[in-house]
Amino acid sequence: YGKRLAALSSAILAATVPDGPGARHGKGPDIIVVQEAENETVLRDLAKAVGEYQYIVVSPHEDATLACGVLSRFPPTSAKAHRVRPPDGGPSSVPRHVLDVELDIDGRRLLVVAAHLKSKLGGAAETEPERRAAADFIRLLIGARLRQDPSLAVIVAGDFNENPDEFIRVGGAYPTAMMDPDTQEGTRINIASSTVQACIDPLVLYCPWEDAGGYSYRYQETEEQIDQLLLSPALVSGGACPFTFTAVSSAPPEFLVDTSGTPIRWSQQNARGYSDHLPIRVHLGFSP
Repeated sequence: YGKRLAALSSAILAATVPDGPGARHGKGPDIIVVQEAENETVLRDLAKAVGEYQYIVVSPHEDATLACGVLSRFPPTSAKAHRVRPPDGGPSSVPRHVLDVELDIDGRRLLVVAAHLKSKLGGAAETEPERRAAADFIRLLIGARLRQDPSLAVIVAGDFNENPDEFIRVGGAYPTAMMDPDTQEGTRINIASSTVQACIDPLVLYCPWEDAGGYSYRYQETEEQIDQLLLSPALVSGGACPFTFTAVSSAPPEFLVDTSGTPIRWSQQNARGYSDHLPIRVHLGFSP
């Protein structure tokens, strides 16, 4: 357990935005969103191993085996966990919560939405409705907040278990959880690869993978971009938002991957490794 905490903390401390400003309050990112957290105790031990994370929020473990968590150097002003109901008639799976945490960053509001969408275990097409249901809930959640405050800075972070171009990858066989706003209607999150295309009505979030390049996961030797950092329109529009998107990176620290570029996952048997997912990170600056 101690070795795993040390391994994860080394990965976090090494995950900075290259050529961008460093964290203001110490080493490592100011805010960390984690997936598959066993419980709050583990997150507190991780925060202690990395250092200087006073605030910890974790989704409830009601009927769930793993949770999303947020570690922050800034105080939360609100935190809510939403249990998304799977589509009627769909297969039953482990309950998942969408965690939304509003942080006070030196008097500026930042909403972090953490999510872990259903995996493709059981079939990609068969499990897609559950991912779409979660994506639609996130869309409605953010849309409601932006109608109250269009300048609100929002970051959606988490393992979506599908790529931004999933609809293209499946040959348009079925609608997916993230889609281009011009593709077709339905329950999903609209995403754009260009900052100029992000907008509030209809809601279109900016997906920076095209700018970042790279990957966060490898499946059967295929590089995938299944971990997401989606940004609200205000973060990339240069308007009244108190934050400005400045940089994004997916380039892994070299020790996190093997010679083929595959993430070195943790081995319980050998007590070695890190994670089968790579860290992705975004840097926000204060607007003038």
